[in-house]
Amino acid sequence: MRILVIGASGFIGKYLVRRLKETTNCEVVCTFFSGAPQDDRCSWHQVELTDTSGLEQVFRLAKPDVVVHLAAVADVKTAETYPERATVVNVGGTSSITRLCVLHRAKLVFVSTEYVFDGERGPYLEDDTPSPNTHYGVTKWEAEQLVSRISTPWSILRTSIVYGWPPEGHRNYVPVLIDRLRKGFSFNSPTDVYRTPIYAEHLADGIQELVVGNYSGIHHVAGPEVVSMYQFASAVAKEFHLAPNLIVSILENSGMSAGPEILANNKTYAGPDIRGLDCTRTMKLLGLRQLDLAQGLAEMRAAGDESQPM
Repeated sequence: MRILVIGASGFIGKYLVRRLKETTNCEVVCTFFSGAPQDDRCSWHQVELTDTSGLEQVFRLAKPDVVVHLAAVADVKTAETYPERATVVNVGGTSSITRLCVLHRAKLVFVSTEYVFDGERGPYLEDDTPSPNTHYGVTKWEAEQLVSRISTPWSILRTSIVYGWPPEGHRNYVPVLIDRLRKGFSFNSPTDVYRTPIYAEHLADGIQELVVGNYSGIHHVAGPEVVSMYQFASAVAKEFHLAPNLIVSILENSGMSAGPEILANNKTYAGPDIRGLDCTRTMKLLGLRQLDLAQGLAEMRAAGDESQPM
């Protein structure tokens, strides 16, 4: 089997490519946007998602049986600041990829996000109706619809906040938090934003199952616990033996402390952001165990900072 991983030099790609090379006999072809990874376990091709001819050339060279589409403008704030760029990459790029998958008769595994939901009543099930309220979420929902209409096999994998050691030159929530606490700096973390965090190694398990198996449709792969970002940060501090008192509880986008009197007196408060994904159905289907937050963080700490960089 020949697998083309688009966006393989990013955070999730680091874990997925290593997993595919270590556990399968597949030939893996990878793409990057800038800064070629120092990794000889697969062949690398530079391409920009908006470069249609470049994508066509990569497909011709790779001759993929399966395509994993990871690349995106994935930062929510960046997508809000540069909406046209986010649309052309996340929607336009996916449109080109879906067309090429049909042309080459390749299965497509598309990695999406909990941001296709509005955060009013998470955690969300696979068949809940998306209602994005961010531009990033809108672009990913539009991309999902493109994927779901192709004539070749496809799978959509939605996930929540993903943590782990990122490739060199990339940033990730947990390492940034660890670095600040180690230096003695405080870290603001909202008590009213809820997610289902998952360790990148565990997410790679789910993606690999979709790559090698026959699982069409929409799937959710995330952690089993719905936790606030404040609870998440506190769990990180505990696992890495850092000072939990440096983590400051706030309300999202307000910078205010999160005491009950603030909530009672703030008439402009929009309420909590409760996203997160219910993965019970997908985990049973794929035969995967949902490892909890404590287990994931322990594995991350045991792996060591910047373990096995790309």
